[in-house]
Amino acid sequence: MSPYFLDAVRYAKKVGYNSVQAATNGIEFAKSPDFCRQAAEAGLRFAYLQFDGIGNAANSHRRVGNLFDVKLRAIENMWNAGIDIVPVITIVNGVNNEQVGRVIEFALDNPKKISFLSFQPVSFTGRDEEITPERRAAQRYTLAHLAHDVKNQTGIGEPARDWFPISFISTFTDWADLVKGPEHDFGNVSCGCHPNCGIGTAVLVDKETKERAAFTSFVNGPQLAKDIRLVNDAARGRAWSAIGMALSLARNYNAFKAPSRLTILGLMERFDKAFGATKRDYGKVGDGRTIADVQKRRSDRFLFLFIAGMWFQDLFNYDFRRTEMCIIPYATQMGEISFCAYNTGIGWRQIVEKMHMTATLTKWYDEHGRHEIFAGNKNVPLATTEHSLVLNADAVAAGVQTDLDELGIAKNARDEQVQARKKKQMTPEEQAHHAEMAKLYRQHVLKEDPSLVSLGSLKSTIKRNEPTVEVRS
Repeated sequence: MSPYFLDAVRYAKKVGYNSVQAATNGIEFAKSPDFCRQAAEAGLRFAYLQFDGIGNAANSHRRVGNLFDVKLRAIENMWNAGIDIVPVITIVNGVNNEQVGRVIEFALDNPKKISFLSFQPVSFTGRDEEITPERRAAQRYTLAHLAHDVKNQTGIGEPARDWFPISFISTFTDWADLVKGPEHDFGNVSCGCHPNCGIGTAVLVDKETKERAAFTSFVNGPQLAKDIRLVNDAARGRAWSAIGMALSLARNYNAFKAPSRLTILGLMERFDKAFGATKRDYGKVGDGRTIADVQKRRSDRFLFLFIAGMWFQDLFNYDFRRTEMCIIPYATQMGEISFCAYNTGIGWRQIVEKMHMTATLTKWYDEHGRHEIFAGNKNVPLATTEHSLVLNADAVAAGVQTDLDELGIAKNARDEQVQARKKKQMTPEEQAHHAEMAKLYRQHVLKEDPSLVSLGSLKSTIKRNEPTVEVRS
């Protein structure tokens, strides 16, 4: 944790950012409730919490012995301090794709503490850019996989009906800008990213009874967006635009499929709270926000649980059109740089960090000391592991997912290196056996045609058959 973290949060608020969030593994927040309070007072609104699954076994690949206990304690401490928590789940096929439903059920069981989930299908960058084709094919996970896994593991939603590109929300934020008027200091966030960058769905949850339903199962989402577009294009001012939204919701709302205690007026209230269209006080979210404002916003009965999928690019699926439309830029000394351009390949991260390095790691440790390292299944010391979160005992007790072990495929770059060293020590018979298994995997799993010759092997053959010329001096 940087010693300048709290100063950076305060500075972000000072220069005008109305919402500050931090990506974290949760360790420092779990260790100290006082640190959570200081972060909230400095202006931290969201914690983007690394969260790979339910139970310590599901998090064991991070090599921290009690990491799930850390997550629970971090959620408890941050929630009490007034910080909103967004669990961020990196999904790797064969490693933790079984956790999709378990994490969603965890959020649904704790609707007063969790209001947003962000799933991020794996992006093969950094050390994984040298990944083998076999591991890449086995571990690749897409947004389509996510939509179907949510349906199959939780029974919530229909992939083709309830999932929309993140940019779908822009129609509604345009409406919010219209009703707030040109005198408003800042407009609403408009996610204009490429449709392949992210998708999302919303589940309306009754916090008291835990009854839930996908929003577009009882509201005709596509027609609602078309209706609101007409309201936006008419641009008839605050009052008529608000009436237009109310009529659009009423005409597309199906009370028979909605949660039993939800009314059309309650649904309109949820929209008003989300987009801030009226002057009703639901609790501040910007400057001057207090713990009383936080508690006021948390007090209503119904929750929109947003489930998002954000798929960052790697060298194997890079699309320059997506980069051009990026809405998550890095602010650097060289200007704003697209998230995927900054992190993928021999790209901008290495260039910017080398150009503007202020200290070597050794010098930094000499001046500031070295924080404690938690690795090798070492436990994080916690004052207490008590929490008020609702857990599914079966999910917590579930073991590690073993799909890749059964296929004999490495889980990460380190495992690949270990396997490569073992392969060099194999007998000819063992090497022939593994070559046959690899051939069958390519033929039956990857669906490759065994009659085709790869360019790599052809190049190697040509190189071996090239005539050699001896030059004497």
